[in-house]
Amino acid sequence: MNKERILISTIIPSYNRANTVGETIESIVAQKVDADIEIVIGDDCSTDNAREVLEQYRQKYPNIIRLFLREQNMGLGANWAQCVKDCRGEFICNCDNDDYWHNPNKLQLQLDYMRAHPECNILITNHRTHNRSTGEIKECKAEIDHTDIQQSLWGGAHFCNATIMYRADFMKAHLDLDEFIKRRLSLQDWPAWVILTAYTDIDVLPESTATWCQETISITRPDSVERYAKRLNGDKEVCRYLGEVFPEKFPFTDEMWDLYANGRLCAKAYNVNDFESAKKYGKECTGVGRIKRLCSQNKILFEIYRWLQKIK
Repeated sequence: MNKERILISTIIPSYNRANTVGETIESIVAQKVDADIEIVIGDDCSTDNAREVLEQYRQKYPNIIRLFLREQNMGLGANWAQCVKDCRGEFICNCDNDDYWHNPNKLQLQLDYMRAHPECNILITNHRTHNRSTGEIKECKAEIDHTDIQQSLWGGAHFCNATIMYRADFMKAHLDLDEFIKRRLSLQDWPAWVILTAYTDIDVLPESTATWCQETISITRPDSVERYAKRLNGDKEVCRYLGEVFPEKFPFTDEMWDLYANGRLCAKAYNVNDFESAKKYGKECTGVGRIKRLCSQNKILFEIYRWLQKIK
């Protein structure tokens, strides 16, 4: 493979998940595409045997895989941003280390579309979800609100990160990757989408190409209030940064965030039956109904509320 001819780079930001990353890699290598590709993997100081697994795959596919072993933990957003800087392709894709591409024609379909539509800078597709605990797989349609796509993303709209393809030049021109790294941002996909959609729309290809695996417990699905609070602390810094980039559209204050976070933590406390946390965070919060807030301050009412929700 001639490095000057690499057309598509795919990023895998790695942290642990030694048991799933092999499936991710093999699904990329199996792509039937008329282009040279590379897989850029940044391992962010995994604590399981992921590095050993990744090294085995680098030896298996030496002309495709470029493996970067971080000397200290950078955080997901920073690790991803460094991978973007290391990409040599004209187009950049993502595939997290627990997701995989089930359609072997994904890259060719997207490459053909991008070539036929030079105005397109970001392209996503339909996807599947895979619950690894139950084995259930569902087909999902990618839906975009084109009236104000940036606002809809800020409000919580989401799509499968593993389906995306960016034009590298556009992406690198509008993302301050060094800022992602300096701030050690905890998220990579969502802040990138919010920033980039200030300058472009997102096109949708109605083909199912990638599988978004949804684990029972993960960074985005913490199993305790304490872990969720840690995740929200990271989210807070991401939103603070976006508030600085777009101060008029997305104003940010610590007070606004704390009320929002308290509401999310109160709701989580109900889900995991943690009365003390519900009482703590339910005192001052937004996004939680008045009755639910009142019940969070009394253990008997808390238990009654949870019981009523179960029998609905």
